[in-house]
Amino acid sequence: MSTTVELLTALQNSFLGRAIGQSNHLVGAGSQVFHILGFVFLLASVIFINLRLLKLVLPGVPLPQLAKEPLRLLWGGFIFASVSGALMFISAPTLYYANPGFIAKEWFYVAAIVFQVAVYQRVLKTENPGKPLVWLSVILSFFLWFGVGMAGRAIGYV
Repeated sequence: MSTTVELLTALQNSFLGRAIGQSNHLVGAGSQVFHILGFVFLLASVIFINLRLLKLVLPGVPLPQLAKEPLRLLWGGFIFASVSGALMFISAPTLYYANPGFIAKEWFYVAAIVFQVAVYQRVLKTENPGKPLVWLSVILSFFLWFGVGMAGRAIGYV
């Protein structure tokens, strides 16, 4: 048995892992609702900001000023989705560990976070980013964040 599987088994058998895993099915359903709701907040923010980057909505409002509120919603949704996702993971980490959908979701998730922090935030601080940078940012943010959602949806089917 590998060290990773042993670690995941210990996590699953921990007090919190057992408490979540053996709880009423409504706890799991509630976690999923919060997880999806957080992700909807995140995606709504990404869509709105990307539409502004493309100057399809509110083109007269300065980008750095406009992006402040949606970014709060984005990071709030990110926290909701991350915490609820971690709680769901703790209940059955050995099951998720071998799931290709979960693995793909985590790769998309990490790439989306790195892109969000390293590139996207900088683009939003610029009033008039160049068209190539705008298009690259929009395409990559959509691809990565929607990739998280689609891979997450695939978890139950693979």
